[in-house]
Amino acid sequence: MAAVVFALVLAGLLFWLEQESCVHSLDDLQGLLETEDFLAEADQPVNLRLTVRNSGPHWKSFAALRLHLGRELTPCSMDHLTRDCAGQGHTVRCTAWLRPQQEASFKVAVRVGQRGRYVLEPLQLIGGDLLGLKTQSRTERGFHELVVPPRECDLPELDSLMDSLMGGFLGGISVNRYLYEDPILTAGYREYTSGDPMRAISWKQSVRGRGLMVKKFDYTTEPRVVVLVHADSSRYTQPERVERCYSMARTVCRMLEEKAVSYRFALNATFDLLMNATVTAGDEWKKPLEVPQGYGPEHFRRMLEMLGRATGQTAQPCREFCARYYHAQEQTSCIFLTTEPEAEARACLNPMPGVRLLVLTPECVQQRGEEGPV
Repeated sequence: MAAVVFALVLAGLLFWLEQESCVHSLDDLQGLLETEDFLAEADQPVNLRLTVRNSGPHWKSFAALRLHLGRELTPCSMDHLTRDCAGQGHTVRCTAWLRPQQEASFKVAVRVGQRGRYVLEPLQLIGGDLLGLKTQSRTERGFHELVVPPRECDLPELDSLMDSLMGGFLGGISVNRYLYEDPILTAGYREYTSGDPMRAISWKQSVRGRGLMVKKFDYTTEPRVVVLVHADSSRYTQPERVERCYSMARTVCRMLEEKAVSYRFALNATFDLLMNATVTAGDEWKKPLEVPQGYGPEHFRRMLEMLGRATGQTAQPCREFCARYYHAQEQTSCIFLTTEPEAEARACLNPMPGVRLLVLTPECVQQRGEEGPV
């Protein structure tokens, strides 16, 4: 008789624990989705980290995370993955049991094949009873995205062609650096010779009995370039021309970075989302954006993000865009990448005499590439 009573008590206790664990299965549980880097290169793995954390004082016998991946995201492995029957992508599902104040993390590597902005679906947190038969789910808050910049240009013989075009262009800029002295920094003094301007005479050095002395200025004028990108997909039936123009822009900026040339970058396009997610998801930022003068890893990264977010639709007409972001009075060299005909592009800029201008279009670069290195 005592054994029967003990068995009934034990069964009742297990039933109570089962009910309580199911009702409070999501208490003190948090799910977290993190991206290794929101800026992901095309066809390169990027890691998604899924974390479930138990911040309470009780054990959690069953906890799971579920994340749906769209068709644009290709998983690098099938761990924790199931393929959707409807062919709409894959579903990540990770399960764990957790002690108090314990967390479990899982990594999922994915690839994205095309340039653009991809919003990740919300993470689902699942909790269940002791046996995992009854479950409850909750959608975790948070906004996560992947921005994929364009690839480097893949036109035939592009490297040699761009080296030739950019080499001559940047060579002229480098020569100009030594044609104009900087009157701010004095590198030393030398004796006066006929033809030296009076303003260059250092009277303080001259009164020391060494005769007329003039200042020697350092050549510290920094080469500066403006890079403008105007690619309009609405006027053409081939969107790959816009993608090629964006790829050319990346290649040009990479070459400027390698040569430590300071450049200002402006892109005439609308954007799905403003930089740093300051506009609600789905809104378009309907004006061109620019990266101020400079160079370096962060400068290059901001340029890549702009190219990745661009929709391919222009925000302003070409002439208005050029007038706003390029002022001929600055006498700054300009590189203009556009889908417009080269003659029209040059007419929109109208630089001053002596200012170097390089106009690159997908057609002219492809044509010169087929002709062979310049």
